[in-house]
Amino acid sequence: MKFKAGDFLVIILIFTLSAVIRFYKLDDFRCLNWDEASFGYNAYSILQTGKDEYGTSLPMEFKSVGDYKYPFYVYSLVPIIKLWGLSEFSVRFFPSLLGSIAPIFLYFITRKLLQKRVIAFFSALALAISPWHIQFTRAGTEGGIAYTITLAGIYLLLKAVIEKRGSFVLPAIIFFLSLYTYFGERVFIPLILLTTVFVFKKEIIAKGRKLAKTAILTLFLLVPILLSVVSIGQGEKFAKTTIFGYRRPDEYVFELKAQGDSNPTVNIFHSATLENGLSFINHFLNHFSPDFLFVKGPTEDGRQYIWGMGMLYLTDIVLIIFGAAFLYKSKISTKYKKFILFWILVSPITSAITRDPVHARRALALTAPLSIITGAGMYYLILIIGKLKNSFIKILLASVFAASFIYFVAFYFASYYVFTSKRTAVGPSGWQCGYEEVVTATQKYKGSFNKIIIDTSYQGPYIFYLFYEKYPPQKYQRQARLLGNRSDTLGEGGGYDNYEFRAIYWPEDRYLTKTLFIGPPERLPEKDIKSEESQILEKVYPYNNGFLFHIVETF
Repeated sequence: MKFKAGDFLVIILIFTLSAVIRFYKLDDFRCLNWDEASFGYNAYSILQTGKDEYGTSLPMEFKSVGDYKYPFYVYSLVPIIKLWGLSEFSVRFFPSLLGSIAPIFLYFITRKLLQKRVIAFFSALALAISPWHIQFTRAGTEGGIAYTITLAGIYLLLKAVIEKRGSFVLPAIIFFLSLYTYFGERVFIPLILLTTVFVFKKEIIAKGRKLAKTAILTLFLLVPILLSVVSIGQGEKFAKTTIFGYRRPDEYVFELKAQGDSNPTVNIFHSATLENGLSFINHFLNHFSPDFLFVKGPTEDGRQYIWGMGMLYLTDIVLIIFGAAFLYKSKISTKYKKFILFWILVSPITSAITRDPVHARRALALTAPLSIITGAGMYYLILIIGKLKNSFIKILLASVFAASFIYFVAFYFASYYVFTSKRTAVGPSGWQCGYEEVVTATQKYKGSFNKIIIDTSYQGPYIFYLFYEKYPPQKYQRQARLLGNRSDTLGEGGGYDNYEFRAIYWPEDRYLTKTLFIGPPERLPEKDIKSEESQILEKVYPYNNGFLFHIVETF
């Protein structure tokens, strides 16, 4: 595959389009969520002190709220924060940059597999405008960063396998970089490597000497990863995230036992192993559901949800069907077709082993192979329409599809910027809007109260206060404590200075005198704020036109 001037022009066009989509209103649209705030503040802490928020020097896993984040994203933010300071833009810059680059790697992967520049262009275009991919490369998610790195590794791996002079060393290094970025890649990368071995076993066996050198490097790089796998932190992460760490409710277990431990029906049909297996199958199939892909998407999580549509455009149904037909009929090597098919099949496994019935971010790996098929479908559809002899039908079909495609793309951007934001702004499963405004409002009262209690029902207020106050890490490290962190739940920062972060229970807390309370209306109901003992000092109005927090003073 020779690189020509046309390839360079395509790369420029794809990158420009991707970057415009991902950087537009990056820092003033969609509120910062607690994961982003945690990544940003820990990078700020590393920059200032060389330690994380808990005072651990240059850690290889960041404790955060008990989810033990991987290090690459944090360390990559350090020079960016040094350059631009701690801000929403600085936290989101790197994921958006790598998200803009991802379609370029897909372009080269598609060229390598399908040997057609036009299909490679359409595939890269499909990824550049994919709602699924945009959703996780505009916000500061480590999953989007990791997957771009993984795509680079896949391209270099295919190059090493297919070309005579290909080297396995560089893809090995790239893959290990991805392994230090996101939990899901520690499942997906071994699966894509097994897929490569299965599909290209003859080519790989023929390159035994080169693989021997790479194996030594791989073993060396594996040591710290293996050590982290058996660490307490990663054990907790595994237990909190996957179905294998899920403990069935006691009531359910007692009900089963009441039927008799020796009852063969119970032992056969209700064992934990069988139920986990059925959960895995159900979760796996959910990722291929038309509801998830084209109609509703993951409605239970506001940070993944796109109102009025699934994770793909409705017109993608047509393109995927045509793409599958093209691959079936084409004379492209069967090995390349198998690789794309198995890529699709292994991609949801990372998400299927977790507790959520369906999870778009953990199944982000599906976006690339589906984009390849979509690109092939676009090419094949144009080819078929172009061969029609009736000019009227040709123009009609082309116009109908083009109009439909433009409509659904326009609908997505309207949904993203207008409709979805109003529905997903509030709460722990949404974008946690209002914290920036409430932190700003708090500064007016901070020096007037010995104690300020901030409610934790919307998750993670402590990290937002640290982030938006740019609180000195040296001071926080001496006060840092994580409360409520258990094997099945995430924790909360306990507090610092005169801040206390905990659940507010107003029937009792109302009797704490000369205290400032900050929380949502359901925790601080206006009807229960009695003028003789307390008053609402301020209501915080975030951008979605409804108040989110009450700031209440007790006398």
